[in-house]
Amino acid sequence: MPKILKSIAPKCCSTIQGSSVSTFDDSCVNCRQHQLENVVIPESIEGSPILNKRKLSKNFIVLSDLTYRMKSPRILDLKLGTRQHGDQATVAKIACMTAKCQSTTSASLGIRLCGMKCPPCDQHNQISINKYEGREMGKLELVMAVRQFFNVSETVLEVVEKKLLGIKDVLWEADGVRLFGASLLIVIESEPNDSTSPDNLVRIKVVDFANSTFDGFQGDNFYEGRDEGSILGLDTLLGIVQG
Repeated sequence: MPKILKSIAPKCCSTIQGSSVSTFDDSCVNCRQHQLENVVIPESIEGSPILNKRKLSKNFIVLSDLTYRMKSPRILDLKLGTRQHGDQATVAKIACMTAKCQSTTSASLGIRLCGMKCPPCDQHNQISINKYEGREMGKLELVMAVRQFFNVSETVLEVVEKKLLGIKDVLWEADGVRLFGASLLIVIESEPNDSTSPDNLVRIKVVDFANSTFDGFQGDNFYEGRDEGSILGLDTLLGIVQG
């Protein structure tokens, strides 16, 4: 991963190879002291029928938990950009992913709702939207859902706006980077302590870099300029937050 992207991605705290967990020197303290104790490794990961059926690697990375120590988090997962397939995708995969983008808000808005969960509050029940419901949303439905998610204080909204602008600034400078298939994960604490600063109530990161690429990465295509699809998605989201 290019260094410029590290500030907008979750921290990678360890790797799992078979039954072995290895930490990094720069792993966050919380992960080293607490989270890695709770990592569950399947008894026979090599024999996993799901992994073998999909021909997936048996090596994994452990990322920092964005909901760590939150009491009642609101969680929003948005597929980012106007293209989801990577350079190594098959013809069938390209056709499938392109059709999915064109038939959803991904193509026109640069974002698609993949998951949303808001805990119950006041007289409102818990709100939950899955990726299949997100694919059926048009622009109006998406905007309404996202506004519902951001039903928080003005102070928290200001933090959200600041962090989204920070991610946009990074992508603005990331020449040649393409975040194909990446998502924007937003977590907001719904029940903060009085002593918690607003900045610590909001966590926003870009996740899922499996199809992403940059200049010189494993023989992928060379791209010039910014990832306009991802920036379009951020502009759409900023417009909703600021509106």
